[in-house]
Amino acid sequence: MSKWRMLSPHTAYLPGGVNVGVVFDDRGNAVLIDSGGDKQYGRTVRKALNAAGLRLIAIVNTHAHADHYGGNDYLCRQFDVPVWAPTFEEAILRYPLLEPMYLFGGASPPDEICNKWLMAKPSPVAHVYTPGESSTLEIGSLRLHVHDVSGHAAVQAAIGFETVCFAADAFFGTEILEKYEIPFAHDIERQLDALDHLCTLPYERFVPGHGNPTEDIEHAVAENRAAIERATARVLDAVGQSATTDEVVHHVTALLTHPPTSLTTYVLMRATITAHLVYLARQRLITPHVEQGVLRWVKRT
Repeated sequence: MSKWRMLSPHTAYLPGGVNVGVVFDDRGNAVLIDSGGDKQYGRTVRKALNAAGLRLIAIVNTHAHADHYGGNDYLCRQFDVPVWAPTFEEAILRYPLLEPMYLFGGASPPDEICNKWLMAKPSPVAHVYTPGESSTLEIGSLRLHVHDVSGHAAVQAAIGFETVCFAADAFFGTEILEKYEIPFAHDIERQLDALDHLCTLPYERFVPGHGNPTEDIEHAVAENRAAIERATARVLDAVGQSATTDEVVHHVTALLTHPPTSLTTYVLMRATITAHLVYLARQRLITPHVEQGVLRWVKRT
């Protein structure tokens, strides 16, 4: 299988900054699970497919973060294959400007964040699917199981085939958690639910979008949950009795070993911290309060 690392008789993954999965049948028909971050990643995937004698028939994207679908444009032009994308997320594949725009609060984003990290080339989308426990994708002779693990993204799927679950960014490998300290999330409550859900799935190996595959999903979930809970505690501490969003962001990032050093990393961190603020508000520990044009998060008594 060349650069592919086998996981089961008909599944493998290509390790890298983003793990790209592949499932295939006995005739060599193959479906990609995500495509990496850019044209160069797409070239690497194409060469690996050709070296393994696999014939690409479709791409299934788990969610619409640029590092997971950036290879679509190149691969679709090379192989003329359909793309399957989750509901809601498919809009971002078609219109990539939506990602830097929502990260910048809905305004037209500055050029500095209209980069390949946050904005891949537009991807065609032939089929839209909805993740859920009874959801399957029938692609050629391949039947893929689709599980809802939303939270990291607004909608995100984990794809199961044989004994393997391609979990996307529902969890991160240990080395990734150590490097980034506060994992990106769109919805903290749903991210925690997704972690719990992974432990109920009937697979032997779980492949994260970033990091090494694991056979001990309960340990991986515990590590990820601990990282999220530490972040929530930091955010709550930063609020104190009352604080603005920017004050909370500054307080939290000042404690990081590697604080943001670019506008790209800053907007990602700010969005994540805001997600924790919303989570705390939904837990009725803080409340948003606007007075004289200033939004403050206020500790509930």
